[in-house]
Amino acid sequence: MAVSTRKRYFASIDRCAAVVAEGLASERHGFVAACELAEAFMFHPDETRRVKPVTAANYIAGLIALGAKGGVAEESLTAMRVIWRDLRDQAALDEKDKYERLSELMERGGYAHVADRIGELRARAQDLPAHSAAGRRCMQQAVVCAVILNKPPRKGDLVSWRFGEELVREMDGTWRAEWDQEKTGGTTETGAIWPEICDILDEWVLGGRPERLVHVRYNELVGQNWLSLNYTQPYRNLPTELTTAAIGVPSHDLRTLAADYMRRHDPAHAADVIATHLGHADRRSTAPYRAECGGAASQKIWSQVREIVSAQSVR
Repeated sequence: MAVSTRKRYFASIDRCAAVVAEGLASERHGFVAACELAEAFMFHPDETRRVKPVTAANYIAGLIALGAKGGVAEESLTAMRVIWRDLRDQAALDEKDKYERLSELMERGGYAHVADRIGELRARAQDLPAHSAAGRRCMQQAVVCAVILNKPPRKGDLVSWRFGEELVREMDGTWRAEWDQEKTGGTTETGAIWPEICDILDEWVLGGRPERLVHVRYNELVGQNWLSLNYTQPYRNLPTELTTAAIGVPSHDLRTLAADYMRRHDPAHAADVIATHLGHADRRSTAPYRAECGGAASQKIWSQVREIVSAQSVR
């Protein structure tokens, strides 16, 4: 067994053991334990620990493998595999639904449509009173879609950004983001955020104030959450709610869409570039030069995609 596979099994078993230790699942291999584990993984009382069916299936697969090595009765393992297969079927349906949503989004223009919707939301916000709840919600939708358009973070990471920490505005008006990824533990960053996105971030920060006050307002917000504009961190599903309301797809779908654009643009090198752009792994300790090259390549390719989107988008 490969080292990476063994580590993955150990991590899966650890997750199962943690749920059992909480009293949310039986410690004996079998159908009941698998049902309880699946329920706990997907509907855990702590929302930050909930996972998708495919991840729950992978965790239970690790426990089944442990049982097979440990001499657990085959009948018990067979019963657990029933739940494992059901979770895999749910994951397949989720994947099908996702690609149907993405297909519909591509028919509307893909990222060009996203860019157009951002423009419409900004215009709507400008037509509303500066401090109205409706105007703020429109700008909140616009700024989240815009930041994801630049580089798509996972929603759990996105809601945790703070001004002056993960999200920084430099004196020349350039915004940058750098953050530790909750899922992988690795650090990733955007580089200089596109100028168009920087303008939207400025508009969000100002909230109707004069442009000359943008740096003063930014300094007032340093240390506060970028989405709530205060010290409270929003619930982790907020980005998905905002993108679904704005463009009809959850925020994670835009990560898949970004990968699809990259594959179409440069299929020969896309795999490594996608891994770097989406933060699928921390490569610093194993291949620092490869990560640096991947980062440069992802920024170059994504800049070219930006030009394509700009050309297609309605101004």
